[in-house]
Amino acid sequence: MKLEKIELENFRGISKTSISFSEKLNVIVGANGSGKSSILDAVVISLSWLVNRIQRETASGKPITEPNIKNDASFASIATEISNEGSTYNWKIVRTQKGYPSQKKSDLTSVTELAAYYQDTFRNKNILPVIAYYPINRAVNALLSDVSGKDSTNTLDVYDNALGGKANYQSFFEWFRLQDDIVNERANSRTKWMAVNKSWVKARVDKMLLSLNKIVRGDDEIRFKKQLLDRFKQDRFIYEEPRYLFIELSEVLNFARYSGREENKYGEIFHELGYMLHKMSSLSDSDRDNLIELNNYPFRMIQQISNQIYHSIYGKESGTNDIKIRGFIWEALSLAVILSLWWVSDKGKKEIEHLFKEFSPVRYRIAGRKVLDTTDDLLSGLKKVVTDDLKRYDKATKSQGRELHYVTKTIEDFIPGYSNLRISRIPRPQMLVEKNGETINLDQLSDGEKNLIALVGDIARRLSIANSNSSNPLNGEGIILIDEVDLHLHPAWQRLMLPQLTKLFPNCQFIITTHSPQVISHAKPESIFLIKMKKREFSYSKATESYGKNTDRILEDLLDVDARPTKEKKMIHSLYTLIQDGNLDEAKEKIRELLDLIGEDPELSKAMSLLTRKEIIGK
Repeated sequence: MKLEKIELENFRGISKTSISFSEKLNVIVGANGSGKSSILDAVVISLSWLVNRIQRETASGKPITEPNIKNDASFASIATEISNEGSTYNWKIVRTQKGYPSQKKSDLTSVTELAAYYQDTFRNKNILPVIAYYPINRAVNALLSDVSGKDSTNTLDVYDNALGGKANYQSFFEWFRLQDDIVNERANSRTKWMAVNKSWVKARVDKMLLSLNKIVRGDDEIRFKKQLLDRFKQDRFIYEEPRYLFIELSEVLNFARYSGREENKYGEIFHELGYMLHKMSSLSDSDRDNLIELNNYPFRMIQQISNQIYHSIYGKESGTNDIKIRGFIWEALSLAVILSLWWVSDKGKKEIEHLFKEFSPVRYRIAGRKVLDTTDDLLSGLKKVVTDDLKRYDKATKSQGRELHYVTKTIEDFIPGYSNLRISRIPRPQMLVEKNGETINLDQLSDGEKNLIALVGDIARRLSIANSNSSNPLNGEGIILIDEVDLHLHPAWQRLMLPQLTKLFPNCQFIITTHSPQVISHAKPESIFLIKMKKREFSYSKATESYGKNTDRILEDLLDVDARPTKEKKMIHSLYTLIQDGNLDEAKEKIRELLDLIGEDPELSKAMSLLTRKEIIGK
């Protein structure tokens, strides 16, 4: 798959243009505000329709928004041409300004056909093209502090945040940690998971205790704070060992059951919830603490508890204390469920949180619905989360570290001196890398180093996921867009970018923007687009020379920037004029002035040789 051409009309500052892309490498060069990012964004909008329809047949992509319509124009359009396996696919996206008649319409027939082709390829061969955009606001944030360690590994996840407006590489680190967990058999028990996520567990317990504190009053409140709250504050092992936590939570439930005045009404619910915690405690006290099986999950107990709490409010008036007690029970149940599903992905945990929020008996309107229907909806949602994550986990297990190997090897091949990217969990989760033989926390690297590792790793990750059955997934196809590929990079690393990207990902088509002469010097002229915006009119041309040229030539000939500061450039020019005209004494004085100003310089050495020659032979 290759992007052959894109035609823009009235898109942002571009009135009308047609850009035909090279098969492998396209380097867009221009001053700020010339339209580099506009071209990338237009490609992103168009390709988003393909990406979304590969995942779901009738899905929509990103629209052209009204602010993207050129001032005073009635519409904006993006037309795209893609070639694939000898066939050509053309589609067009149109947006009409409000208040104007719709004279032109979008045509998305071809994008649907191309998406269907890739759906068939996915079903038959489990292969997909990689389409990804790395915008200017890409950043490495937080690293592992907010990473759950269990992200999705479904093949279609190759498109997760692939064309988002912001890339923070979080999914890359999520994926890397999951693969590392499986390969190294770490964090494979609830005990280890709780130790890693201690602060999260404590925050959830605090929320439950706060909910209980709203129920108890008088002497019960004093006893609650003295006996229970102090214990949770002082005993650090509660948040590190599942058995202790479940036992203490059972004590909280017993306290709530007998301190309130509604024990007869809610007693059976408290009993069932306590029994659930007891079963979870028993599981944690055995070798089955790392068991990940759908059949062992206590769906029946959740159904009983939710049935009872819904029955307790169905068709009855609720007092303030009733609502508070239900809120506490629901918070305790949701905490118990998530603790029992410690291995579920971060995405899965968010879905569970959403389910409990949606079906909360404090907020949820059950009037007109059967209790059984409500609990069935809750249970079916939970089962779907568990089933989906088991499939992801099984897929990651079957890869046996193969995908992780390709990613780490690619990073090592791309960046000289960097190797052995890995996860360490003691004394806290952190990502480590060997830099010239020294072990360094990734957080200690510069922004440029972190971004380059994450960029290269994320491209390799997506190719590995999209080509899981390939003998070399890095040979997979894709279209990769990178805005300001030189972002935060030292000039020596800027020189690496184009040769390494095209070497390590040979079948990907790259469309990048840059201001860097070090990057441009590694691109052939036919791959370079020199764009300009003059008098509000967009234009572009191809370079006539670029590859292997020094930075001075590229700055002056292609970027239209003086290689030297203007003042010093004029002084050197005047020096050569003085020598040529025979004003040698003035030339010597100019050389002394320049030596004091800029020091030794090849141009000054050349001028001094010419001056000596002039003095000796007169020419």
